[in-house]
Amino acid sequence: MLLTSQRASAMRHIEESARSATLEIDAEIRRAQSVLRALAYSQALASGDMRRFHDEASSANAGQGSWIILYQRDGQQLLNTRLPFGASLPVRPDPEVVARQIDSGVGVVSGVKWGPALKRPFVAVEQPIVTAAGAARVLAQAYSPSYFLRTFAGSAIPETWRATVVDGAGVIVAARGMDAGAERQQVQADLLAAVKRAPRDTLRHTGGDGMELYSHFVHSGLSGWAVIVSAPASEINAAVLRGMAVAIAGFVIAIALAVALGVHTGRRLVRFVSSASTAARALGGQQPVTGLHHSNIGEMEALNDAIRDADTRLRAEMQSRANVEDERNDLLVRERAAREHAERQNAAKDEFLAMLGHELRNPLGAITSAVAVLDRSGQPGVPPQAGDRAREVLRRQTAHLRSLVDDLLEVNRALMGKLALVRQELDLADVVRACLDTLLASGRLSAQRVELNLAQAPVLADATRLAQVLDNILDNALKYSAPDSAIAIRVARNGSMAELTVRDDGVGITPELLPHVFNVFVQGKQSLQRLQGGLGIGLTLVRRLVEMHGGSIRIASEGAGRGTCVTVLLPLAAGAADLPPAGGAAACRPDAPRGEDGAQVQRGLTVLLVEDNDDARGMMTMMLELHGCRVLAAANGASALALAAAGQPDLALIDIGLPEMDGYALARALQSDPATSGICLVALTGYGSEDARERARQAGFSQHVTKPLSLDGLSALLWRLDTVQTG
Repeated sequence: MLLTSQRASAMRHIEESARSATLEIDAEIRRAQSVLRALAYSQALASGDMRRFHDEASSANAGQGSWIILYQRDGQQLLNTRLPFGASLPVRPDPEVVARQIDSGVGVVSGVKWGPALKRPFVAVEQPIVTAAGAARVLAQAYSPSYFLRTFAGSAIPETWRATVVDGAGVIVAARGMDAGAERQQVQADLLAAVKRAPRDTLRHTGGDGMELYSHFVHSGLSGWAVIVSAPASEINAAVLRGMAVAIAGFVIAIALAVALGVHTGRRLVRFVSSASTAARALGGQQPVTGLHHSNIGEMEALNDAIRDADTRLRAEMQSRANVEDERNDLLVRERAAREHAERQNAAKDEFLAMLGHELRNPLGAITSAVAVLDRSGQPGVPPQAGDRAREVLRRQTAHLRSLVDDLLEVNRALMGKLALVRQELDLADVVRACLDTLLASGRLSAQRVELNLAQAPVLADATRLAQVLDNILDNALKYSAPDSAIAIRVARNGSMAELTVRDDGVGITPELLPHVFNVFVQGKQSLQRLQGGLGIGLTLVRRLVEMHGGSIRIASEGAGRGTCVTVLLPLAAGAADLPPAGGAAACRPDAPRGEDGAQVQRGLTVLLVEDNDDARGMMTMMLELHGCRVLAAANGASALALAAAGQPDLALIDIGLPEMDGYALARALQSDPATSGICLVALTGYGSEDARERARQAGFSQHVTKPLSLDGLSALLWRLDTVQTG
């Protein structure tokens, strides 16, 4: 039984090593598929800007030993990050595989292939895509076989063991000690036959070098590959025999001492025999043996000494075995924890993808239904108000989709450390007031009571990022609070820190969830309807932004239904009394007419709209006209310059991605002409990074707005410009 147990324990180590390596390979394949699907939405790819897409693909590449390839249907490579941009690219020898993937929409994980141009073998994870422009392509993440050797680096697989990855045809993808540039090698025939018979199994066989091996293989469900971990049979047998030797030695020692004790007890007095028997029964106990009667007979006293020595050895042996067992249990616990951690990561990823799919399908379904209603508006049987309801649905759901995309992009940049702060001295109370004004203008605060207690608290911060922190905190307070409930906002000084407190009477946070609210993708328990929605990444972004400012954030709640209190601490600006004006391009506001109370209104403005997309230009024109503006619409930079010179607009909304002359060049051209230099310039772009905002400021834009711009967003933009001019 002991022999069987020891051998089973050794074999489990082999099995778990193979399983862990398979999980790591599957995780790498899933990562590659996710990256390829994300690259499919690249605007650079859709617009044909292959140089920029080459840079994007290089940034998303898996790392050294891997590269990304873009194929068109006939197998011609359009891009290869292994080569510098502009290098001559070959046609792959099997274009039918590309066509089959495009037709079926199903990607493949290839076996080992020989690259004629590469002059070495490689494998690839391939994914058919449809670009935003509607072009069908195949994106591939290619790897040198040596890339997968990192699967075994740093793992618990001993160096004396063999680890091999083979594809579905039995060709070795990667193996310890294998030359990365070697020709394709086939696994042994008997081992290949066993691998093809079952999804996983353990076998004993002879290796190519004549060594007896115990091997366990596991198939990857994603790639059809198999991971084989082999241990020398001699090493496994030696480990088993070592365990057996310890047990046998202990048994032999016990028998020898028992025989010696029996011989001596027959030659001594009854009292001595009785005490010795008692001592023998106490061997190996928690305390050393005591109570032995001293004897003047040398043999009797020798028995006493032997019993004491046996007691010491037995207790040492028992302690040694206990230590070995503790060490083995510790290894098992760590292995189990590593496996559970990997499973939790996979589960978290799957849960997030499912949640993302749910969050995207809901607004897309509502948009589809609303479009169908609009198509039938005016027909018999369709209520007159159906069109208004459908348009309201379109407004809400497109805003929701934009919010989801912005959250994903922002938290990704924050977690990767790609956000940069443009600090300036500002009053935290003023930032709170500005955020509340925006929410009031959009109607978001119409159902809640807001209680303000704002004291001056100058801080050195990025105004845009600080507003983003406040927007997320207030959005959560609104999202999880009932109508007509109170939201208390307080700004005060606390020593050397500025303290912002937002308290609501909403649903609160359970004690189980509270320690994890800042973890990415964490949300409270949702019903199937997911009334609150969202991706659970807002607080992750908030904490990252606060920490980048040198501050801290904490969240407290007395439990479900008891409301939530969010506290943000930021360092006070040293000796700041009067706040200096914000840096960057000067804000501007055209001289719009004023109402009876002296406040500016947006009626009668002349607006130059420059947008190359016909549909977007038409819709933006309608929205501006709804605000009483006279619109000069242009599709490119040349016509925009002519319209600006002739029409002398007050405001120019300029798309950055224009053909021939981009938005930056158009802005510089307008400012260089004295006749048009006074026009207020606003950039419209799909890029929301800080680099894009800084480039817009340097080009002379007063505002930077990310697409799509809704009717409410346009109202808020014009209102902000009005506030800058009048406030």
